[in-house]
Amino acid sequence: MKFSIRKLTSLSLGFSFLIMAYTGIMLYIVPKGKVAYWSDWHLFGLSKTQYGDIHTTSMLTFLFFTLLHIYYNWKPIVSYLKDKSKKVSFTKAEFLTALGLNILFVLETLYMIQPFKAYLDLEDSIKDYWEKEYGEPPYGHAEETKLKMFCRRMGIDYTKASELLDKKGITYKANESLLNIAKENNTNPKAIFDIIDKAQKSGTNKIDYSSIPSSLGRRTLEELASMGKIDLEKTINLLHKKGLKDIVKEDRVKNVADELGVMPIDLYGIITK
Repeated sequence: MKFSIRKLTSLSLGFSFLIMAYTGIMLYIVPKGKVAYWSDWHLFGLSKTQYGDIHTTSMLTFLFFTLLHIYYNWKPIVSYLKDKSKKVSFTKAEFLTALGLNILFVLETLYMIQPFKAYLDLEDSIKDYWEKEYGEPPYGHAEETKLKMFCRRMGIDYTKASELLDKKGITYKANESLLNIAKENNTNPKAIFDIIDKAQKSGTNKIDYSSIPSSLGRRTLEELASMGKIDLEKTINLLHKKGLKDIVKEDRVKNVADELGVMPIDLYGIITK
């Protein structure tokens, strides 16, 4: 039997389309990244990251075989554009309608016109459901933080946290991330946090991580002040008292934190008290 590249191209195009459609649906309903990673979300055995990876590689497969399909069907495609005089024309009704429909879909999406707005709103509603179901991490990529550092950042007594983990039969190391600890114990980072959160020190003032500006380390003191997060003059005076005599409003949070020997998040807690 003769092997047909044309048939291979059409079949591969069809399979890659189906895979892209399936992973696209999954990515439509998955939780937001921070929730998915925090809860170690899986559906039908695959995580959010895996669905995204498969979607990306399937897109490359689809693109490759689409180009092959165009190559093998170039004459029929060109014939679609020919008018009665057999000349290529971009004014044929079918071409203009196809182009117009695609432009319309893009514009209606960008300007959030119905029914596309409802479709995107439904996606947000699904993601909000997952957020309520699993909860949010206390800060971005908290699952990647080492256990001892996580306890420090959350104001949790590490010794008490260790006792609670031991009681639950959880195996761990102080310098292991919550994600690794969770995987080794067949659970998720949120479950580990739920256990050790009971070791919260009484009277400890936890930072409200939801109020922390994005890219905190790269922001200047002046930017934090303009955002209403700190009193600039009071902050600079406080840092001067801590021995940082050369601090000015243009200094970045990360640089100031490095001088104090703390993390940016810790500095934020100091200057926002």
